Amino acid sequence: LTETQQSTINGSLLAARASLAARAGVEWGANRAATLCSTGNTLTDFRADSGFLVTVGCSVRTFNEGVSDQLGEKIVVRRIYTIDAVACNGSAASCPDDDSVPRADYVERKRVASICLTDTTNAPCA
Repeated sequence: LTETQQSTINGSLLAARASLAARAGVEWGANRAATLCSTGNTLTDFRADSGFLVTVGCSVRTFNEGVSDQLGEKIVVRRIYTIDAVACNGSAASCPDDDSVPRADYVERKRVASICLTDTTNAPCA
């Protein structure tokens, strides 16, 4: 019984740490969205701090808002960035780590966030 309780507590602790590592990856990616999406997926290693490897990816959709007319109004270009981060405590070079899944202590969490920035100033969309 004690062994089961210890295993359950350890699993819950690892799950919470993985979730926080994935959140840190999303925040890191959101802070670098324009650069991250133009250079492709980036692998960020948080192992030294948290024991978890975090793979951060990005995709972007661009759309125009408004119309250009004779009054000189300009079209506003908006970019929607989707940042996803997967955190795991596997031994591979990226997450998810399919080879580590059978381990009893393997934990993996994924977080996704979207942000909208304007083209001219990279300011948040209003």
